[in-house]
Amino acid sequence: MARQHGAQQDRQRHDGRLWPLLGGLVCSLLLAAPVAAATSSNSSACRLPADQNTYLSPGFDYKLDCAPSNGTLRGLMLFVDFPDQTAAADETPQSLHDFFLPAAAQWYATVSYGRLVLNVTADTSRFYRMPARADSYGWQRGLTSAAHQKYIQDALEAYSAANTVATAVAAPALPAVDVLYVVPTRRATAISFSTTYTNEVRTRGTPGTHVARKCVTVGMDAYSTWKFKVLNHETGHAMCLPDLYPLPSGPTGRYVGGWDIMGYINGPDPDYFAWHKWKLGWLDDDEVDCVVRDGGRGQGRGAGAHEASVSEHTLQPLEGGIIAGNGITRAVVVRHNATAVLVAEARTKRGADTAACATGVLLYTVSTVTDTGKGPIRVLDATPNSRGCAGEELNDAPLTLGGPGPSSFAVADWGINVTVMGQIGDVYTIRIVMS
Repeated sequence: MARQHGAQQDRQRHDGRLWPLLGGLVCSLLLAAPVAAATSSNSSACRLPADQNTYLSPGFDYKLDCAPSNGTLRGLMLFVDFPDQTAAADETPQSLHDFFLPAAAQWYATVSYGRLVLNVTADTSRFYRMPARADSYGWQRGLTSAAHQKYIQDALEAYSAANTVATAVAAPALPAVDVLYVVPTRRATAISFSTTYTNEVRTRGTPGTHVARKCVTVGMDAYSTWKFKVLNHETGHAMCLPDLYPLPSGPTGRYVGGWDIMGYINGPDPDYFAWHKWKLGWLDDDEVDCVVRDGGRGQGRGAGAHEASVSEHTLQPLEGGIIAGNGITRAVVVRHNATAVLVAEARTKRGADTAACATGVLLYTVSTVTDTGKGPIRVLDATPNSRGCAGEELNDAPLTLGGPGPSSFAVADWGINVTVMGQIGDVYTIRIVMS
């Protein structure tokens, strides 16, 4: 689970616009009095563009040659060991491949509703011996982009050298892929954590040969803690998603608890937020209700259009399935301004979230001008100071109807109130009031 990613040190950082803590967020059992009119419009008004000066901005159309999130994402997996930390005699590249795949690919098939196919070709013929000791790569939090690149290029040269010796001719060029995965032996304790290199991957030399858009370097935390899902978290970065836990340090669940795999990988609700699914192309525009204040530029969404201060919406489970009602709405996005939205979605014990310790209507804010690791997405806690569940305060954050928590939440600073009005199984009806 990376605390820093390769391109982070190479890109201009966006200072002075860090997402402020939302003051005055209070739970409320009463609807705010409607004042300003709101319009539920076509979703384009809520598709906030990425801020290109914000590293891994959660907005749309972020320009960093992101790995594809629809169709087939092509990967190549190489296995390495080191002069000082060699693979055990009974350890095989195939066993490490099987540790991650096909489980990681099946997980993507589930959460993307079948829209993303993770297709990884693995060279399981051997462990390629790295030219330097494992402890020489400086594998620490704050790993520099240059040090990360050296590690990756050493792995590529190890592949080339081994295959050249074996065949007595120059090794064949590696096929260009979307993501290169470099997986070390379980004995490489010096490679302590997994991280993603978000620059282009090229072989050493001038100009070098293009190998991949991004590279995921697996670390020991995969084997000891995160298991196969580390591949899903790090591949999320390859698709340009931000870290949702605090960087450079802090409690892992500070911003989102155990919601979304880009936060706490082993959380009980690892399915991606609806905002991420929309950005990745797994939710269509007509599955998202967009609510803007009067004067918004939306043209209406047919039956979903409203010209009043109050709008109602029926949410189907984010995890998939159509249970009841007309049409499919997986998320309601309320536009606050040009860089921030509030999102409501129904989270259930379905799909990737079968271990959920709380269900209901989850609320969170998105800021397109907040860097990775600084809270670009923040869950709003409908049950503050409850001690949460499954080890995180925010894990029981959703609104419920007739449950242990409240059915209404007021975002006082934004003039927005969200209330659960009805529930049939895992389908929720919510009312949004903008004042």
